[in-house]
Amino acid sequence: MEMYGTSPERCGEFWKAVQEMWLKLYSSNMVTIAAINGSSPAGGCLMSLTCDYRIMADNPRYSIGLNETQLGIVAPFWFKDTMINTVGHRTTEMALELGLLFSSSEALKIGLVDQLVPEDQVLTTATQTMSKWLAIPDHARQITKSMMRKPTIDKLTSNREADIQNFVSFITKDSIQKSLRVYLEMLKKRKG
Repeated sequence: MEMYGTSPERCGEFWKAVQEMWLKLYSSNMVTIAAINGSSPAGGCLMSLTCDYRIMADNPRYSIGLNETQLGIVAPFWFKDTMINTVGHRTTEMALELGLLFSSSEALKIGLVDQLVPEDQVLTTATQTMSKWLAIPDHARQITKSMMRKPTIDKLTSNREADIQNFVSFITKDSIQKSLRVYLEMLKKRKG
């Protein structure tokens, strides 16, 4: 885990890379379809939220969500805003405060994913869905997408350095590092 036991400088580099990934995906004028064929906690969920459409394998063992609070971490404003833009304020508030991971069927119900399909059909369905999106005139789709996402993008763009500093000062606190250590030890016990 990039956030545990590393220098403040490394944490800052890591967070800048996460911001950059989000900005590129969320502001892309291309059609983006998430093909989710496994569990997608935290960063995996965030990446899927940047996409125009999300298809998830219908498997009760898989879960998705921004579960940062379970790690003792607070999801930053741009994670929160991206989720609000997808599932609404109240659902996001409860999910973030409790660090919820949703089963695939729960994720469909709240709008965190748009479609469930059998696991062996995720990529085929994503390809078929992409064809439908590409049939829309690019200029109209791109302008609409930009109009919907611009306020969220602008908010991070104008606050990037402050967000990095907030992240570094938070994640390097002894209490947060302890929470991360406890979480990592719990994961090791599960695998062991």
